[in-house]
Amino acid sequence: MDRAEADEVLRTLFTDPGAARATAEVELVPDPDPYIASIGHQVVGIVLRDLGHADRALAELRTALRLARRSDDAERWPDVMATLGMSLALTRRVSEGLRHLDRAAAALEGVPKGRVLVRRAVVTGHLMARFEESAADLRQARRLFAGAGDEVWEARALNLQGLADAKLGSLDSAAEAFELFGELSVRAGSNRDVAIAHHNKGWVSYLRGDLPQALEAYADAGAQFDALGITDVDLVLDQATSYLAGGLADDALAVAEQALVARPLLARERADLLVSVAESALAARDWPRAASAADEGSALMRAQSRHAPSLEADLFAIAARTEQGQPSGPLLRRAERLVLRMREASMPQLAQALLLGARLARDVHSARAAALADEWLEEASASRRARTHAVRAVGWLALAQRRDAAGDAGGVLRACGRGLRALDEHRATLGSQELRAVMSGHGAALAELGTRTALASGNSRRLLQWSERWRANALVVPSTAVALDPETTADLAALRAQHHVLAGARAQGESPDQLQARVTRLEQLVRRRLLHARGSGESASALDVGELLEGLAQDDTVLVELTEIDGALHALVVGRGRVRHLHVGEASAAAAAVDFALFSLRQAARGRRTQLDVAGARLQRSLMGASLDGVGEARVVVSGTTALQGVPWGLLPALADRPVTSTPSARLWLRSRAATAEGDRRVLLVGPGLGSGGAEVPAVAAQDPAAQVIAGEDATVAAALAALDGATLAHVAAHGHFRDDSPLFSSLTLADGPLLVHDLQRLRRPPHRVVLSACESGVMAPVGDQELLGLAAALLSMGTAGVVSSLAEVDDAATVEVMVALHASLRAGAGLGEALLAARQVAAGDPVLAATAASFTVLGS
Repeated sequence: MDRAEADEVLRTLFTDPGAARATAEVELVPDPDPYIASIGHQVVGIVLRDLGHADRALAELRTALRLARRSDDAERWPDVMATLGMSLALTRRVSEGLRHLDRAAAALEGVPKGRVLVRRAVVTGHLMARFEESAADLRQARRLFAGAGDEVWEARALNLQGLADAKLGSLDSAAEAFELFGELSVRAGSNRDVAIAHHNKGWVSYLRGDLPQALEAYADAGAQFDALGITDVDLVLDQATSYLAGGLADDALAVAEQALVARPLLARERADLLVSVAESALAARDWPRAASAADEGSALMRAQSRHAPSLEADLFAIAARTEQGQPSGPLLRRAERLVLRMREASMPQLAQALLLGARLARDVHSARAAALADEWLEEASASRRARTHAVRAVGWLALAQRRDAAGDAGGVLRACGRGLRALDEHRATLGSQELRAVMSGHGAALAELGTRTALASGNSRRLLQWSERWRANALVVPSTAVALDPETTADLAALRAQHHVLAGARAQGESPDQLQARVTRLEQLVRRRLLHARGSGESASALDVGELLEGLAQDDTVLVELTEIDGALHALVVGRGRVRHLHVGEASAAAAAVDFALFSLRQAARGRRTQLDVAGARLQRSLMGASLDGVGEARVVVSGTTALQGVPWGLLPALADRPVTSTPSARLWLRSRAATAEGDRRVLLVGPGLGSGGAEVPAVAAQDPAAQVIAGEDATVAAALAALDGATLAHVAAHGHFRDDSPLFSSLTLADGPLLVHDLQRLRRPPHRVVLSACESGVMAPVGDQELLGLAAALLSMGTAGVVSSLAEVDDAATVEVMVALHASLRAGAGLGEALLAARQVAAGDPVLAATAASFTVLGS
């Protein structure tokens, strides 16, 4: 191989690092020409460095430098020295590496000098955060490359320029540089650089606040790196940051933890990943892991003279120990040192440190600590003018806490409202129901403080508005039909087929481990793609109490909204022109009463003796207290907390003989009440494997010959979706599978596999009313803060007015009688609440029938 060919191997090594290394070891390293041999060792050193083998890489590069000095080319040794300098910097020896780079730059001119300047820009920008110096080197390098025809190095300079521009706040310039970098990389056939271009475009989208686009670009980059067998730590860090911004703490923690063990890491990479793990574990409420990762990451960074990033790790360490309940005094002293250093370094995390420090100071209970807390909250509140929604929310929370300490209730509510509006704006950009739901966790502290302040005001209407302010917002904004790309549609079909095969394997007693792994991989693919969906830009509106009272008055309905504040359960009774507030009791007692009631229903459905009247009385006492006193014969709508959604309301003595429905929020009830049906098309759908065989369907169909019946092999997902689209009433008798680990993969089993929540989101017009007769079909999962996910929640979000579903195991034969009575009442023109009351009345007197009827509930209107 001649010198020109050897130069080309070095110039294009990132196109295929493995192949370049193999060529270098076989053909270049043994070459007697020191020029060619030095290139061989340089290529091997670069590849080893990027694989995390630092010591071996430096040994190869020092050999390359010795050989280069023996060659007859004066430009060879400075080029190797520049590579060695950059590699030294990447292995913590930043000052030594920068000296090598300076010497190399001084010894060269033209394009070779430009290549050294690009490497130096990596060190000054990426490692030392001296972005102005980095940008100056890159501008000079691009001038040297202009017209020289070296597109590979021009592409690298463009990529680094984009990074520097973004750090300096010039996002448009950064986006333009990354676009040009991507085009040159495609032209050069460098798949690695194409992946980097996608990664960096995603990063700019994230900085602009476009989280779906950022997640999509990161996913594309990740797929490209995976195809190359590369774990790119920078991509992992940015993915984790984006997951955290969307409230997906478990995803962020998983991707960072996986990268820690994926390959040998440079000390710098390990430190960065540990800090990411600490932040993610903190968000996932894994306090011990957050503390241990933060401590190790901080120690590594200090050893690398990376003092500013080590402060971020210290912030997470203090926060984790605060959540663990460690003594506030010593932690406050650590927080004081941290705040001072962060302030000196002008770090963007200062507002979070100030807020955490103020919390610790308030717990110390001294005059000095109180003054310190006020000072820090005042300083942190300045971040309410920040560019990003989450940081602005931190600033508004600091201002709200400061006003709370000063006794300014009105100021607290205004600040909390402004902070939540900042988060509303961000959530409006998200199309994924999961992302919208988990995003609510970011506003939890603001919502809790606002609600607590409203309670203290003694104004019941204000408390109702704040109880609603952050409740089920992801459901209140109607979700639109999701247009799936061909890849996602294909993955859903493959997932359905795989579930079918998996079910068959289990039925035959075979080990399904490999099949289950395939199912899991497909679910992850579908989920990640759907996280990229863009939102409509619409935010949930505030509750209009006057409109609610007017709507309730139209058919003499009373709403009871339950809210939990500091472990206590409160009821707001709304109707007949007024809002009343009552303190009910401890929230823990209510949760225990619900568990006991559901257990009693399951026992009764199995024919075992149980005291449903005792369970009902306990429910009423623990959940309602005196809320229903004086409501007369009114219909009742209950809006429970997220923890109190699975309540068999018909079991309560005061509700058993009246129409009762439930709703995640008053605003959702108003929307459901206003929903109208088109036409009068009724669908009865039967899935396979039911113990009853869906026996209620023939019985209902016999009384309703106009209803469309889909059963047996005809009950496929495609047929079901076609029938459900726009139906007036849909009765679905199919096994329901609730996934508490991933609620949007909850499903109904049909002839060709599961109909997922994701499938339902493709409907152009949701069914107006839905009856789900299978066991536990109405289960929903609390996520984020005051949000819900699951099959019934998805239907309500899409615009379905009401869902009848079971909360517990039900008896098959009894279900037939209950459903026949329910449908007879619906055909007579009754609403869902009245129809379910009619079913309970038919069931009265028979313990199994009564338990079955009480196990069904109405969600919506």
